[in-house]
Amino acid sequence: MQSLEVSRSLEIDSAHLIELLRYWKSLSSVGRLPGRKDIDPLNIPHILPYCELLDVYLDPLDFEYRLIGTKIDEITCGKYTGLRVSEIPTQIAPSLVYELYREVVESKKPVRTVLPYIGDQPGIVEVESLVLPLANNGHDVDMLLGGIALN
Repeated sequence: MQSLEVSRSLEIDSAHLIELLRYWKSLSSVGRLPGRKDIDPLNIPHILPYCELLDVYLDPLDFEYRLIGTKIDEITCGKYTGLRVSEIPTQIAPSLVYELYREVVESKKPVRTVLPYIGDQPGIVEVESLVLPLANNGHDVDMLLGGIALN
């Protein structure tokens, strides 16, 4: 298995991922993570096609795709909405995707990485990914907001 290389400094290349991070930060307050209820899709309509929303399940740790943007849906090998990571052969632990999501839940901080593209769309080599923690109670991560950029 490849190791997950994350950028602690969040050196994001994509303009729409930078915008997503700024939006998430605007919803955060000192000592409190934003929750799903804080997100208003009308504030970020142009980046929604590149976003995904996942539910977090604990014991055992797993993630379920609640919403997937149209651009993500176009490049994946299947339709993932409603599926858990543990049900997707290319994402089951200890995959890079699983480790990315796990890192965000455990650190309670945004994580940026670049993952190799696994799919059949020509011209895409890698995917820049930004995953942001969400917590309805402000502390315990119960959802993830992700965004991608295609390279």
